[in-house]
Amino acid sequence: MRTNRWLLGLAMSVSVVALAACGSQGDEAKPKESSAAAEQSPGADSAQDQQGQQGKPNTKDIPKVVAEVNGEKILKDDFVPLFETQYQQMQMQAQQSGQPVDEKGLKKQTVENLVSTEVLVQEADKRNIDVSDKDIDKGLKESAKSGQMSEKDFLKAMKDQGMDEENVRSELKNQLKIEGLVEDEYGEFEVSGEEIGQAYEQAKSQQEQMAQQGGQGQQEMPPIEDMRPQLKEQVKNQKSQEATQKFAKKLRKQADVTIHL
Repeated sequence: MRTNRWLLGLAMSVSVVALAACGSQGDEAKPKESSAAAEQSPGADSAQDQQGQQGKPNTKDIPKVVAEVNGEKILKDDFVPLFETQYQQMQMQAQQSGQPVDEKGLKKQTVENLVSTEVLVQEADKRNIDVSDKDIDKGLKESAKSGQMSEKDFLKAMKDQGMDEENVRSELKNQLKIEGLVEDEYGEFEVSGEEIGQAYEQAKSQQEQMAQQGGQGQQEMPPIEDMRPQLKEQVKNQKSQEATQKFAKKLRKQADVTIHL
């Protein structure tokens, strides 16, 4: 199950990868926008950004309905928890890099991610891709286990990120639907020995770079055979993510999307 990694990323305040790139669009796929932020002066944007840098991000200007996708509304209540979570992650990175968080850009990225999720979920519903409560329970347990946490501690970590249990289960259900949709569209992803070898060499290279940057001695890489199952899963995850992004982009072009942010 791939989606537990996405939830685990939220719980541990690391970068969100499962859907971050789903919102990237070409010029021909730009939605109609009714942006209150665009009407503000640069000074107002700067003041809002400075306010956000000091703690929680500015959400006062977020409209009640942030976007509409084929008539379905994406609400402020859907937007704010994810935006605040990603803001906290970006703020941690900003402290390391010394660069301020681009709050305006992050708002756009967050709403695009929500739109991409919505078009995928709508397509999954059209295809009657079902996710049971048992599937969600299993995903929740696997997410907690991956983070070496109890389910209770995992849900507490998620709540600290602004997502209560109901929201967590709802997000997990959507991600499982999307997982099923991608499998329905593309089938099972095969991984060749050559691809596993490339992933192994890439991991070795990354380990060498980290050792050099940290000024530490390089640890010996385990043999490829010992890592084969993890590498295979890694390549499958990458292929699934790429397919999800591709399919979301295709569905987005066909959808009636209006963004109010």
